[in-house]
Amino acid sequence: MRNIFDIDKYKELWQTISRNKTRSILTGFGVAWGVFMFIIMSGVGNGFQKGIFQGIDNIPKNSIFFFTNTTSLEYNGFNANRKWNIKNEDINVLKKSISEIQNISGVTYGNNSETTYKDITLSYNTRGVDNNYIKIEPYKILMGRNIDPIDIAEKRKVCIIGKKAYSQLFSTGEDPVGKFISINHSYFQVIGVALGSENINIGGNINSSIIMPVSTIQQLYNLGSCIHMLAIAAYDDVDIKSVENKVSEILKSSNNISPNDKEALMNFNLSELLKTFQNLFTGIKLLIWIVGMGTLLAGAVGISNIMLVSIKERTNEIGIRRAIGAKPNTIMKQILGESTLLTFISGYLGMFLGILSLEIVNKVIVSNPNNNMFTDPQISFSLSVTALIIIVIAGLLAGIIPAKRALNIKAIDALRDE
Repeated sequence: MRNIFDIDKYKELWQTISRNKTRSILTGFGVAWGVFMFIIMSGVGNGFQKGIFQGIDNIPKNSIFFFTNTTSLEYNGFNANRKWNIKNEDINVLKKSISEIQNISGVTYGNNSETTYKDITLSYNTRGVDNNYIKIEPYKILMGRNIDPIDIAEKRKVCIIGKKAYSQLFSTGEDPVGKFISINHSYFQVIGVALGSENINIGGNINSSIIMPVSTIQQLYNLGSCIHMLAIAAYDDVDIKSVENKVSEILKSSNNISPNDKEALMNFNLSELLKTFQNLFTGIKLLIWIVGMGTLLAGAVGISNIMLVSIKERTNEIGIRRAIGAKPNTIMKQILGESTLLTFISGYLGMFLGILSLEIVNKVIVSNPNNNMFTDPQISFSLSVTALIIIVIAGLLAGIIPAKRALNIKAIDALRDE
């Protein structure tokens, strides 16, 4: 243990490195830059990944959303290019027919509606949902309550306004619950304020929308039992692709659409989207490691080169030490110690500056509430230490060739040069 903490030994190594100050600084900068860039690239990659996934953290991963499109094939006497809609009755059939479905909800959209409160008039998107929709595309109720089954059954003229709509229509701090707003010249009572995700918006941004019971919006716009989007969340252990096929089969059968018509029913599969994102970020991380390791390797090669130059300049010194009895292991340890020390100092400096830079960027992001796609660009402690260990090991290996060259120096050759 005494040899490990021998301060004089490290002073000697540092003095040797200092004799080649310019080359040491340049080589050390290359190593520090390699570690710094690896830390920065890893942090930026993590920041984008967290930013994207934070918007869908609360959405059930086994979710799928269906939309109608015009038919492309003739079927049962119906022409192609026929427009059709999912109906309330279809939801009831799907509930009874597919046991894998955990939650199901229909969404109906209104027009861009003129909304008035006191002397303020603005336009907002409207959507009609039932009480189950919040379980599929979660939104937080900041004030008041959510739509309930009684609102739907009685077709009540009540609504939930998005956070952005609330801030534009009402005064700061004003309680909107119980107040009445005019939507397309019909009065609705506000029962709540909702906060939705800014990153992932399925069918529109909830924060800039007005939500009302699906039965109410169907009546308001004379839509009958029309459903514009069908949202389904299956149980976690269920194959969502199987559910997708079953839903598609039932909807086509009940609406006289050819089973072979691939254009009549469109869907958005969240599970497949997540897999795509996961594969994308796995590829990005792999690229970061390849580029990072290449940069670190370049730094290690620089360490090896400077040690070779240093040994050439110290031929006399090494030869004389060999002549007076220095053992090969002593020479080997000195050369490896010099390369390892230089690598460690440079690598630690690069790691420190990289983590410090990410922390500064994180503070800037936190102070910007409008940022939604990039957040918390940090790396784990284990990853930063791993990068440092890798570069130190690379520095140690980089010193092997110079060390072997030093061992080949003979005392007689050194004295002859002298």
